[in-house]
Amino acid sequence: MGELCRLTERLGIRRKYLLLLLLRSPFDACRTWMLASLMKTVFGCLETGDGYRLLKTCTVCGLIGALLFFYNGIIWSVYAAFAAKAEVLVQRLLLQKILTMSQKEADSRTGGEWITGLNSDLQAAFEMMNGNLNMPHAVVAVINTVWSSLLLMGSSPVMFAITWVFFFLHFLINDRMVLRHIPGLKEEAQRAVAQNTAALEPLIAQADAILLYDAGGLLLSQCEKSSLRLQKVNQSIQLRNAAGSMILRLLGCAGYLVMLAVGYELVSRGSMLFSDMVYCFQVRGAVLSGMFMLIASVNNIRANAVCVKRVLVMLDKQ
Repeated sequence: MGELCRLTERLGIRRKYLLLLLLRSPFDACRTWMLASLMKTVFGCLETGDGYRLLKTCTVCGLIGALLFFYNGIIWSVYAAFAAKAEVLVQRLLLQKILTMSQKEADSRTGGEWITGLNSDLQAAFEMMNGNLNMPHAVVAVINTVWSSLLLMGSSPVMFAITWVFFFLHFLINDRMVLRHIPGLKEEAQRAVAQNTAALEPLIAQADAILLYDAGGLLLSQCEKSSLRLQKVNQSIQLRNAAGSMILRLLGCAGYLVMLAVGYELVSRGSMLFSDMVYCFQVRGAVLSGMFMLIASVNNIRANAVCVKRVLVMLDKQ
């Protein structure tokens, strides 16, 4: 998070970036409230047979949905143009920095490190700023989760407590298995990519000399070692992400079953209407989707922060 703040400050776009993030955020929260209220009213009208109220609610929700659609489209269009300009600005600043470097500074990095920095590191920086399940979706997820939690707590504190108990279980397990390890693995993968690129470069640029001295076997062996190292690190990342996804689904199903059992008991005793239970399940879905989006975004942000840090190092070189 701190790396992205430093980068946007270096580019002079922090205020505009934060403003656009906030303007993008209310869409999911408003849609959650609208859909939950619609489902509650629909089932309530079906229980009472109130057709006029049902028609009125559907009309109002349709108008709200249309307004949200146009608002979201306008904000996304403005944000897309801003993201494209920010990408060009980063590339221009980095190019200017490279052109003003001394020969000694340029030679302090291998060709593989330069290629990695100018390609994968920059791409990761853009992904963190504007990509899917990165900073923009993290902000959306936080606002949607807080708003949905307030709606759920106002409707049924019991359902609210069940939802958050299972979330904390998932978060603790996911933090120990995934969140703590992904940044280090990502950094190791970037080093492996740089070493692999540096090992491949002589095979292309100095092919004649390699054939003359019969050094192809040695260089190919080095390429093989760096490739195997990269493969092992990427496998570790994928395995940890897969384990986190498996736990997410298991605990999600368990929480759903517990809420279903508790909701059935409350409805049977007359402590809750069926339409209220439908409302709680609808809002619970928004809470979970927001939390899962936040977890995925945090994973990607922490992984991409390693690359953003290297971009800042290049920009900050005197």
